[in-house]
Formats: sequence, C-alpha cells, structure tokens
Amino acid sequence: MKLIVFKSGNLENKINKYTNELELWLIKWKMKISVEKSRSVVFSRYKKESDNLNLKNYGNRIILSNKKWGLNQNTLGNLYKSLVGSILDYSFPCLNSISENNIKKLQAIQNTAVRSILIIKYDTTSKYDTTSNIVHHEAFNKLKLLTVSNRLFELSERNVGTGLSHSIPLVVRLVKEYKEGFESRYIAYPTPLYNCYHTISSFFPET
Repeated sequence: MKLIVFKSGNLENKINKYTNELELWLIKWKMKISVEKSRSVVFSRYKKESDNLNLKNYGNRIILSNKKWGLNQNTLGNLYKSLVGSILDYSFPCLNSISENNIKKLQAIQNTAVRSILIIKYDTTSKYDTTSNIVHHEAFNKLKLLTVSNRLFELSERNVGTGLSHSIPLVVRLVKEYKEGFESRYIAYPTPLYNCYHTISSFFPET
C-alpha cells in the first residue's frame, strides 16, 4: 500500500496515472496484484462525496470501499491488519525471540488501535474484567484480532506444522536437534520452536 497526496486537479486522472505506473513496475518485476482484492480509499479534508470515480487496474475497475465518508469498523480493522499487522506477521521468526517487555509494548500499540477503531474508553472496566481484558475480548469478537503473543505463537505453530507435514529438511532437522537437546537436560525456558513442536507433536506421531 502506498499513500499518495494530491493537493489539486482531477483526482480520477491522477490516481489512474499512478496505477498505470504501478502496473508497469509490477510487470517489470514479474509481479501482479489481485484486482478483486483491491479497494480505493480517498482521504480528504472535504466532505464532498466522490461516487463517480472510475479507477482501473489491468483494465478492470476498482470499486470504492465505501461511498460514504467515515470508515466502518471492518475497513478500519483491515487497515490496521494491512499496515501494522502485516509487519508483525512477516517478522514473527524474530519477534518470537524478543523479551516479554517488548511484546507488551507491541500489545500496547495494538490496544491503542483497537480502542480507536471500536471507540473504547480508557476507563472502561467491569467488576470482573480489566480494561485490557475487555479490549482483547472486543478485538477478537469484532475484528478477529488475537493478542500479539497468541498471534506469534499461532504463526510459529503453523510454520513448524507445515514444515513437518511437508518434510522440509531444515525444519525436520531443527526440530530433531531441539528435541534431543531439551530431552537430555532440564530447561527452565524452552525456545519458541520447541514449544511449538510440543503443541503439535501429537498430530505427527513418531514411526
């Protein structure tokens, strides 16, 4: 995703000019984006609606994600997942090794985004729930967002599981080495890879 700022002129022509340039760049690097998954969002200080924009990519029209000003919760949630969640997802091999304190900092960023999207006040509490618990509950129920730690574990579990199910040599060798190493001695803090292996090992019985 790229943010383009246009101060004046014909909005439709300028956006189409950019998408044409993007097409040429993608063709050059042998890449292609999905038109069906593409949506155009216009950010403006003015509230004059632009219902008639005819934006195209690969000759196909890109529909407006919302014809009314003010984005709904689903669109805002998808923006968060695209701009912030994708960074966490693609960085999960590194993030699984960072400290718990840094995980909490990442969770604080996600909590702030969720509060803004769902309009949850900072003092929202109940007799049995803390503010954080309410935020996590609402994030999952309304935006399908897991906590940062749970999302990282899910990605690690999926990665190791896929590696074992497809007998990827590197994953199989690493799991074997970790298993042999940890079974030979007591380890107070197992690594993320070993934790994932123990979680999914029942699905891959030894032969």
